Amino acid sequence: MAMLLAKKNLRALLRGAMDRKYRVVGPVREHGIVLFAEMSDPGALCLDELNTQNSIKEFFFPKTEKLFTYSLGKNDAAVADDFAPPRTVLIGGRACDARSLVALDRLFGWDYKDKFYFARREATCVITLACDRFDEACFCTSLGFGPRAAEGSDILLVPVEGDEYAVEAVTDKGRALIAEVKDVFTEGTPGAEKVAYPEKKFDLAAVKPWLERNFEHPIWKEEFLSCLGCGTCTYQCPMCHCFDIVDEGDIHGGARCKNWDSCQFALFTLHTSGHNPRPAQAARWRQRLRHKFVYYADKFGTEACVGCGRCIRNCPVCLSILDKLVLIGREAAAAPAQPAGAQP
Repeated sequence: MAMLLAKKNLRALLRGAMDRKYRVVGPVREHGIVLFAEMSDPGALCLDELNTQNSIKEFFFPKTEKLFTYSLGKNDAAVADDFAPPRTVLIGGRACDARSLVALDRLFGWDYKDKFYFARREATCVITLACDRFDEACFCTSLGFGPRAAEGSDILLVPVEGDEYAVEAVTDKGRALIAEVKDVFTEGTPGAEKVAYPEKKFDLAAVKPWLERNFEHPIWKEEFLSCLGCGTCTYQCPMCHCFDIVDEGDIHGGARCKNWDSCQFALFTLHTSGHNPRPAQAARWRQRLRHKFVYYADKFGTEACVGCGRCIRNCPVCLSILDKLVLIGREAAAAPAQPAGAQP
């Protein structure tokens, strides 16, 4: 027998978590936009949209966070670090969101283990929903996985006939939460799965070789002139992870903070001398694609993109990474790659 959750009991699941002192994060509608946000009322859960405008990244790697605070005395200094993340249930992410966490685990545990990120990961139970629909910006299948992939989830809810979810407990953390709120679940035989798979749009295996060999290809100037450098694509991407560290305070003390940054900003690579090795937006977009599909893949064995489509839906000038990947696939199939140019 399988474990089932009636859709009408979804909010009861959240209420049970709240009653047990979990912080609950999920999709809510704020000012007409559906966002992941902390919830105080399970009734605020909004699953009307395919996906949220922001990603789950910010609940593990916040926009800004204090690494420590400090106070300065006449002859001494005091430092305090009292970081303790709350137990959290994060619900409503999709397979693409959960997959991004697996990739970020590799990054933040690479040469230095980021204790802030991993403390939040350990404190959070991720409940993912398999997708029963998709739009023109979705391309998870082109990246080698699909809308019901369980990787990165603690609990996967798969929509099935009968207005229910089939419940897959993926990790011990997920099984522990299910045991805590077991009254909302039932046992039975699930109906047919209602999962929607986007069409595969490009050949992923062709992208990396083409990018490696075409650093100076005309495509960069021809296709990316409209980019404004606003950083929307990187801030809403569940995989982009650039940050800066600054001290914020005065002569009496302050805090050392980690703040999001973006390779799409002109200041990101501006040297003190005034030289900028990426002086134009085309070069910054080239860096974005090469980082996602070449550099990150070389280091961690997977792409730094999960096909969620947020950067496409929210770009103010409608630049689509999917369109560019499709174009690169056509270029790779149509002609031999050009010789490699200078490296960044």
